[in-house]
Amino acid sequence: MGLSHYKQCFDVALGKLISRTAFSTIFPVVFVVLFTAVTGCETTAKDTGKVPDGNRIVARNDYDVNTGILPAKILGRHFWNMLHYSPPQSSQAKAMEKHVLKEPMVRDAVAVYSFSDLRAAGNDNLAVSGEKLLKLQPDPRLPFLICMSAGRPPFRCMDDFRVDKNIYEKWKQEHPNFLGFWTGVEWDNEYIGPLNNVKNAEEWARKHGCSDTAIKRMQDVLVRARVSKDGATAGLRECYNALRRYFFDDPEKMVFLRAGWCFDHYALEWGAGLAVMETTNTGNYRHQPSLFCVRGAARQYGKPWEWYIATYYNGYDSTGKPSVNNEPNYQTKTKSDTPGSEEHSGPGYGMSVSLSRRDKYLAYLAGASFVQHEDWPRAYCQRKDGDPKEWILSPHGESMKEWYGFIERHPDRGVSYAPVALLLPFNQGMPQWGGNPWSFFMVERPDKMIDAFMYAIAPFSQNTKKGKEGCLSNSEFGDGYDVLVPDPPSGPVPLARLLDYKVAILLGKYDIQPDLAERLMEYVRKGGTLVINSRQIGNSLPQKFLGVKLTGKTAPVEGNVSSSAGGDAITLAEPYDYEAVELCGAKSLWTDGKGGVLASVNCFGRGRVVLTTVDFMVSRQYKNFVGTTAKMPLVELLMRQIVKEVLPVEVKGDIEYGLNKVSDGWWVYLINNKGVTKYTTTPEEFDVAETASVTVNMRALRVTALRELRTGEQIVVDRNRNTFTIQVGPGDIRIVKITL
Repeated sequence: MGLSHYKQCFDVALGKLISRTAFSTIFPVVFVVLFTAVTGCETTAKDTGKVPDGNRIVARNDYDVNTGILPAKILGRHFWNMLHYSPPQSSQAKAMEKHVLKEPMVRDAVAVYSFSDLRAAGNDNLAVSGEKLLKLQPDPRLPFLICMSAGRPPFRCMDDFRVDKNIYEKWKQEHPNFLGFWTGVEWDNEYIGPLNNVKNAEEWARKHGCSDTAIKRMQDVLVRARVSKDGATAGLRECYNALRRYFFDDPEKMVFLRAGWCFDHYALEWGAGLAVMETTNTGNYRHQPSLFCVRGAARQYGKPWEWYIATYYNGYDSTGKPSVNNEPNYQTKTKSDTPGSEEHSGPGYGMSVSLSRRDKYLAYLAGASFVQHEDWPRAYCQRKDGDPKEWILSPHGESMKEWYGFIERHPDRGVSYAPVALLLPFNQGMPQWGGNPWSFFMVERPDKMIDAFMYAIAPFSQNTKKGKEGCLSNSEFGDGYDVLVPDPPSGPVPLARLLDYKVAILLGKYDIQPDLAERLMEYVRKGGTLVINSRQIGNSLPQKFLGVKLTGKTAPVEGNVSSSAGGDAITLAEPYDYEAVELCGAKSLWTDGKGGVLASVNCFGRGRVVLTTVDFMVSRQYKNFVGTTAKMPLVELLMRQIVKEVLPVEVKGDIEYGLNKVSDGWWVYLINNKGVTKYTTTPEEFDVAETASVTVNMRALRVTALRELRTGEQIVVDRNRNTFTIQVGPGDIRIVKITL
């Protein structure tokens, strides 16, 4: 039955039942009912009043942001700088007294105190109490943190400690500004190492102070952990439990810092109060995927997060010689090439000033509650006129000062806009560079799917032999992503949290159980768009939800791939396979040269299901994406359309970008990660030829003013096109406020 017939029936009924004056009131409601009956799609509760374009795959067409995902204020502020504490009587503090300590970024910073452990006085090495805490005299105006090595590695806490909580509980009540203990310090590295090296695990554990009891328990844990990803997850949970017992069984005061492996969801799922991502080394570290994981975990569990910046650099010096553990140290110059303990430090060594600055700005813009600087003060202070007793800010320090000045001028950063959730299995154990789960288990096709998306969104951009640090990358797809785990042990990700995202993309291997299936269906029913692959469906999602019937037959993709959304057909350079389906309510999104359905869209409630049928979205002979610039044409085709539909603006140019929703408009940040050459032991150099020219199309936004926030300059709007163009220098950041 066509729409024309419905219109005739509607006209007759309308003429009999309502007057002309009532028409404008009733018509929108009746039309939505008729549209739903004909198309099966409903408009969303917060849309613009227009029926979604038939070629859209994202059901929601609003750009609303839930301000409830902002972390709670801590002592009245959403953001704090964090620095290692220098006692007033120390030579460091005296050297900084005249030129450094009065700087707001130092004066108002969270103080980090260091202890070795919490063992009680006396000869009983297994007695733990809070008596050492009584020596602290923290500033009550500022939050403070306690860092210690007692839980490093986490296996050390598997001994039979006897913990007395009495002193601690009283002390904690007297210090409401206490943030917590660094309980897990690079706990990911120190779990993954022995997991992967059975032969050396015991020797390594003894070297790090583990007792015979702790070593025996560690070995038992690792035997089970090496069986499967679930086993590895359970083993990590045992480490967490040991740390929790040692640290007074107070999970809200447990702070977990991880480095290379994205363990944020584990710590917060099990009760920790703060997740910390460390970035450093450039080498394998990919700061954007790392950010997506920690921010997603913090939002999923309603906890704050921190970006911990270390400025070490592993790469090559300007002569082409490999060089590791290079630190920008403006106090002393050291060099050690002893295998296993290489250390090189000096002025201009280590990570570039511009990369450290880009990380700082990105952390603030992305919603971190804290930014901590590992190498304070040696990387951030230098001797004034060579005087070891009088320090001024180094180039890294001046960069920190400029960044913190921006924060003081703009304390309301709004909400970092991440409209797309990347759903990863809870047991994935993902390194931020991808590859083998837990860096131990064999890579399977579902793991390659995760890598394909992560490397499409944040392309590999490193070449340290040529002084290209990498770490951050320019990308046409922006930074609007959070990683969530839909299947944690506590139960499916809460619906309210999932609904914060306009699109959710399932990545990796799943055995979708009925409770998770119902959660995903409810998400779509209430307006979300779920992207799922035919290999992930299982038996719990009904045909009416998917809109297709699976045939179980595999066929090769033939010819070019075309999209119903328009654009040029794409040619696949490698063979791909897909699962043939029969459309049963869904409509085709992608087809190959013979009409095979490679993706479909189904309306369900107020939302949509995008089903991709290409085998985990990777080629037949799937390759290793890690450390390569391999193209992922189907992933790019999907993400290009999603990004176009979920962002209020379009950004064109070779740039990294993201958005913040503020009360009277938007911030658009633009970061150029190209044009910087930095070797491990020499200062960075800039190539102005790699200045990025970026055009931002503001589409339907009604703009009253544009201003670049770092410089304060007014930006000219092309009123005919509703666009603006701005230049972003090599290694630089521009932040444009769009006032509506």
